[in-house]
Amino acid sequence: MRAKMRFIVGFLLCAHFASAVPPTFEHTYELWLEKDERASIEITEIGFENEKQNFDFYWTLFDTNKIVIHTKFRRFPRQFVLSMRRNLNWLTQTLIPDFTNPHLDRARLIIEFNDFDKGEAKFKIYIEDKGARLNVAFLDPNKTPLKPPFAPQNNKFVPAIVFGVERNDSFGKEPSIERQLGLPERSNNANDGR
Repeated sequence: MRAKMRFIVGFLLCAHFASAVPPTFEHTYELWLEKDERASIEITEIGFENEKQNFDFYWTLFDTNKIVIHTKFRRFPRQFVLSMRRNLNWLTQTLIPDFTNPHLDRARLIIEFNDFDKGEAKFKIYIEDKGARLNVAFLDPNKTPLKPPFAPQNNKFVPAIVFGVERNDSFGKEPSIERQLGLPERSNNANDGR
């Protein structure tokens, strides 16, 4: 009787695991990055096209089989240490949570560290989005140069403010010869002659 039960339980377990389906990812991308070279993924939630969010990442240190990765998403920086050993070579980030069925309907990003060769690290990026709620653009620094988010747009010039300097009424005029030579300036006021 016990042998039959073991056989039935074993058969059911085998049937259950044989019917398992590997995960499917809606977006995948592969890239090579040098040290401190930044890559970015532009993510836009459908219905909120005006609110673009970037997932930025780069690596800083590689030591025989471990790599240090820095990420930034929604203004929160994180640091990971990934290894070439199995199941320690990936990180995950939830992009859009779903509170009704959190483990099945969430949109998430997975970065897998695959290889290191000649000062470059190979990463594979997977985005799981079963609800098709995201527009994704991979910004590879090797294909298109990335602009930092703080760079001035359209060559706008922002003048510097110098504190501690009195306002000069002769702004825009040539400086006096005394100022050019570094001498104290002459005063035109009659009250200054003490």
